[in-house]
Amino acid sequence: MTRSPGGSVSTVLVRPLLLALAGSPAAASELLQASDLTPEMLSDPDARVSPAQFCVAWATAVRLSGTPTLALAITEAIPQGAFGVVEYVCRSAPTLRDALGQWCRYLGILDDAVDVALVDTGSVCALRVTRESDAPAPASHELCFALIVRHARAMLGPAMRVTEVSFTHRATPAEVAAHEAFFGAPVRFGRKHTELVLPAHVLATALPTADPNLLEVLRPMAEDRRARVPTTPLLTDQVRRALRAALSHDDAQLPAIAKRLGMTGRSLQRRLRDEGTVFQTVRDETRRDLADRYLGEGMSLSEISFLLGFSEPSAFFRAFKRWTGLTPIERRAALPG
Repeated sequence: MTRSPGGSVSTVLVRPLLLALAGSPAAASELLQASDLTPEMLSDPDARVSPAQFCVAWATAVRLSGTPTLALAITEAIPQGAFGVVEYVCRSAPTLRDALGQWCRYLGILDDAVDVALVDTGSVCALRVTRESDAPAPASHELCFALIVRHARAMLGPAMRVTEVSFTHRATPAEVAAHEAFFGAPVRFGRKHTELVLPAHVLATALPTADPNLLEVLRPMAEDRRARVPTTPLLTDQVRRALRAALSHDDAQLPAIAKRLGMTGRSLQRRLRDEGTVFQTVRDETRRDLADRYLGEGMSLSEISFLLGFSEPSAFFRAFKRWTGLTPIERRAALPG
């Protein structure tokens, strides 16, 4: 899977932080402003943020909540299914080991700025962070491990045991005590690896939620989502999605797209420039890509013109020739099949 430089993080992972600050609209607003996000972006299930934005969001949430162990505090509040197909693939797996293997494979759908792997060391096995983000958000690892343990306890009951938990970041004695109370095991900070260590026999335990038929359905969906993790700059990708939805309604102008993303036109242009492009270029590229797809699907030129938001087919002809050096008819003739 090709990654964008530095990776990216789904806004799905930012939503729990807003949930933690739900009692204070001012704090929630400050978090969004600090991380350069908008409510509209967070409501988009396909939107992603940079590792730096994710890091800032976590640091801001911890500061505003006044709770250093915020990750533990919000674990119980996150509803089942919050992480979509990734979570359901894991729950449908036959054993806990298989579930964690699915988590390692599909984590990039949620966060491809880090890598995790199962590392066997004899009688125990570690779920280990093998590649850390360029802009680490240490509390996000605390939340990840806490959620895994919470769900495993709900499924396995007393059979679920943790051997040890380690984090590379530091913590106060009070924070260590809170983590040890939650995990029921030694929790060590300032270590070489960030990892959740479990007994091998616990990993071999069958999950009561195992469903091979459902897993067969979910895996192709997860593979498709994994393959579609964006490799383009993050805001540019969001603008393209907004344009695809807006083009046929003749609503693909800068002010309208900025409004869809909860931004001003000036702010949108500034951030696009930061990503090395401008709105007009993104709109032309989106129209060109869609035109190529529609031509391959055999749509009429008048239909394509309408769907791309052109006032008349002749305007589409001129634009397409400018983009590709070919007329739409010449391009269609050159397509395979």
